[in-house]
Amino acid sequence: MNLSNFNLRGISPEVMSLLKREAKGQNTSVNSLIIRMIEQGIGYSKKSKKTRFHDLDNLAGMWSAADCKAFEENTKLFETIDKELWQ
Repeated sequence: MNLSNFNLRGISPEVMSLLKREAKGQNTSVNSLIIRMIEQGIGYSKKSKKTRFHDLDNLAGMWSAADCKAFEENTKLFETIDKELWQ
């Protein structure tokens, strides 16, 4: 595989700090993070890699105990198998 290199100039300290923090959070290098971001940005993907989405992260942990109980009560019927449909 023939890989290319280039220098990226003009990155502000704030952006570099965010890149370092994100790379650390993903347990990867800043270089690998930037390559992945470029690939995703241009729509390039390797079939072997899974995409991890974060668009619903801000909803995690938002339900109260009452919300959870109501959801479980309202979805209980989905746990029942309709045997007539599977014969």
